[in-house]
Amino acid sequence: MKPVITRRFTMRILRISLVIVKNENKVLLGLCKRGFNKDKYCVPGGVLQPKEDLQSCAIKNPKEQCGITIEKLEKVGKIEVKFAGVQELLQFHIFMSDSYSGDIKETKEMTPDWFPLSDVPYDKMWQDMTVWLPHVLKGKKVKAFFIYQNEELIYQDLTTEANFGPRTSSSVAIV
Repeated sequence: MKPVITRRFTMRILRISLVIVKNENKVLLGLCKRGFNKDKYCVPGGVLQPKEDLQSCAIKNPKEQCGITIEKLEKVGKIEVKFAGVQELLQFHIFMSDSYSGDIKETKEMTPDWFPLSDVPYDKMWQDMTVWLPHVLKGKKVKAFFIYQNEELIYQDLTTEANFGPRTSSSVAIV
């Protein structure tokens, strides 16, 4: 009898914190200057580092990328993105904040600016953001899964008013 050979595929998961910062009827977006998001508008965020939790990551990145200090966070989404043919899953944990200090400033990462909610530059963002971001900006919580073929969105599954459980569904004050 011949042995059965099976192939196992392992997939690396990159956990990423994103922070949507609102100021009255405006949202903070940054035009990315380098890397994977170059020349696209994004919200501040970054990849979770070893021994770092999601909230610490969410607080750190707006400071480094835009010059503001986040004072309160609310988890509003979990978005998973897969690129066809790549053994990696991007797992975005989405936070919202309307409580921050400091003034935005340009950094080597991005050029931040405030955009009216009625004038968000969706045409200069990743396609998945055009699907889930409008719901979050209207106060809904989201869970979603997207698949890209290169830069073309080929699959989407979105659930609004998602439940994140008692620990993350309410606002958390940063001390």
